[in-house]
Amino acid sequence: MDAKEITKKGYELFNSGDMQTFFTDIVHDDITWTFPGKEGKHPLSGVHKGKEAVMATMSKIPATWKNFKLTPEFMISEGDKVFVKVNAKADGMDTVFGHYFEVKDGKMITMMTFDDTLSMFDSMNK
Repeated sequence: MDAKEITKKGYELFNSGDMQTFFTDIVHDDITWTFPGKEGKHPLSGVHKGKEAVMATMSKIPATWKNFKLTPEFMISEGDKVFVKVNAKADGMDTVFGHYFEVKDGKMITMMTFDDTLSMFDSMNK
């Protein structure tokens, strides 16, 4: 699979709740996930390095945003880099995110989110 196909598969697995396959087949052991913002102000903010750190951070999503779902609208791919415009929904939230990925050895090694943190914050625990 190329970088775009791997990224698409990642969204499919995430939305289906198959986190076991997501972390086994899609996420590189040395992943770095950067979620801008001041740590402690938003539950996902910070630079999360390694699969375990990303798993711990992503595990906060279901309890924080009920019925959270990401639907890619389109992907732009160049080599091992992919940018995705994402429709993001949860109870009390309907917004747009931007996600940037890099793929290495057939797995996501870099993720940087450009999410609508105000909409996310406003909808927390609704």
